[in-house]
Amino acid sequence: MVSDGFDTLSCIMEIYFSKPDEDNVSDDIAEALMKNVIQNLRAAIINPKDYTARSNLIWDAAMAENRILKLGKQADFQCHQMEHQIAAYTNCNQGEGLAVLHPVYYRHIYKNGRSKFKKFAVNVWGVSDLGKTEEETACEGVEALAGFIKEVGLPATLRDIGADENTDLKQIADSCILSAGSYKQMTHTRQTHE
Repeated sequence: MVSDGFDTLSCIMEIYFSKPDEDNVSDDIAEALMKNVIQNLRAAIINPKDYTARSNLIWDAAMAENRILKLGKQADFQCHQMEHQIAAYTNCNQGEGLAVLHPVYYRHIYKNGRSKFKKFAVNVWGVSDLGKTEEETACEGVEALAGFIKEVGLPATLRDIGADENTDLKQIADSCILSAGSYKQMTHTRQTHE
């Protein structure tokens, strides 16, 4: 349930963190759905028999994948592309792999989508932007996501999902499909500059 709930949150984030960045209905719906996933996943963990929380999570999942949110959006899905390959090498489930990847990926790309990451922090996580730069607020949102991942008991590192010193990360990276929708275009080679 927790992994599937996070996969739902991930699908919504992958659409949300893409162009256009101007105010739009798809992003407003996405923010409401992300808050709903967070709220109901917390409730369902506290009480796994909470029918309302669990049915809301199913409704969230249906909304995340019914293409309504994708209307007018470029969509990213780079984390999903990377997770598919990591899962092939570590046998983790999709929610676990996405939980490991999202904070790291967002720390890497947030500067290229700062205004959207700030909105995410303020509108989804309730981070105050009072007296903070756009960048500081954006970072707090990414860290709120990382904190939530730990709170719900999902893995946070590659080692947590079975990667070890014998795991060929270069081979995994080389096998990833690169998404054109990212705020920062990924490459198969390590970049030495920002």
